[in-house]
Amino acid sequence: MASKTTKSTVLIIEDEHSIAKAQELILSEKYIVHLAHDGLSGLEAVRHIKPDLVVLDIMMPKMSGFEVCKKIRKDLGLSSTKIVMVTAKNQDKDEALGMEIGADDYIMKPFEPEELLHVVHQVLQQ
Repeated sequence: MASKTTKSTVLIIEDEHSIAKAQELILSEKYIVHLAHDGLSGLEAVRHIKPDLVVLDIMMPKMSGFEVCKKIRKDLGLSSTKIVMVTAKNQDKDEALGMEIGADDYIMKPFEPEELLHVVHQVLQQ
C-alpha cells in the first residue's frame, strides 16, 4: 500500500468572494484550503488553523494585508508561515513593502491559475 503524503494547508484571505472561490478551486486539488474574507477574521484563522501558507490580499476591510502580514511575522508561533501577497495594485512600492514586511512572494491580479499554483508550490518548497 502506497504511503499517502500529507497535503499542505493553505489559507486564502480575500474579501472578494468570487476571487476567493476561484483561488480555492485552483488550489483545492493539491492543498487543504480554508477561506477568510477580511483581515481580522483572516488573522484569527491563521492563529487557529496554523496553515503552511497564506494567500493574502492587500486591500481588505477591517485590517489590510500588510497589517496581517506584520502581525503574523511578529507572532513567534506563526513566524515560519509562508505568505504570498496578492494585489490588483501593480505598483513596485507595494511589492517592495510586501517583501520588506515579510512576504515570501507576490502575485498580481489578474493572474492565470497556473501562475497561482506555481507560486504557491515554489514558496512551499523554500
